[in-house]
Amino acid sequence: MAEVIQLALFKRKQAARRGFRAWLRRFDEDLDEDTKVADLSDKSLAFLISPGEENIFLIYELVMGVMDLGTSSDFFNLEKSLKMEVIDISIYLLDQLRFECMRRLDWLTGECTSLRPIVQLIEQYRTLTGEGRKAIPTLSVSHPSYGTYERLSDFDKETFVRKQIPTAIEEFKRGLKG
Repeated sequence: MAEVIQLALFKRKQAARRGFRAWLRRFDEDLDEDTKVADLSDKSLAFLISPGEENIFLIYELVMGVMDLGTSSDFFNLEKSLKMEVIDISIYLLDQLRFECMRRLDWLTGECTSLRPIVQLIEQYRTLTGEGRKAIPTLSVSHPSYGTYERLSDFDKETFVRKQIPTAIEEFKRGLKG
């Protein structure tokens, strides 16, 4: 049994090495199989959540590395179903990064996938996003628009939280400069 556990740990370490290769070049941080979204520095998080091609390709690179599909330059050569899977997981991971930004601003409460290792978020994507699993955290009562949020239906609450993302990114980045 110990051999099975050691093999699983070895595979997870290898997946993290492949996945974080580009991130290690880009960010001055220690990243490994245990790194969580919550462990990322504000500066790295701000870069990853900002709109732009460079950050999304870093996320593709991570996902593809963990899945052992090559690098982001190989993305366009993947078969359509694998491309869609990489895109879906990347969007999910980007959501988790943006929700972490909102948590750091004290805008969100509730379930926290940022406490799971990033590699695990990628490897267990299907399980974590399975049917019946609420993917959107709850707006914090400290948020200025909480009164409006509270009166919305569950479906509209999800939309409302997502509409806060651009403002959250701006405020988060503004806080880094100050």
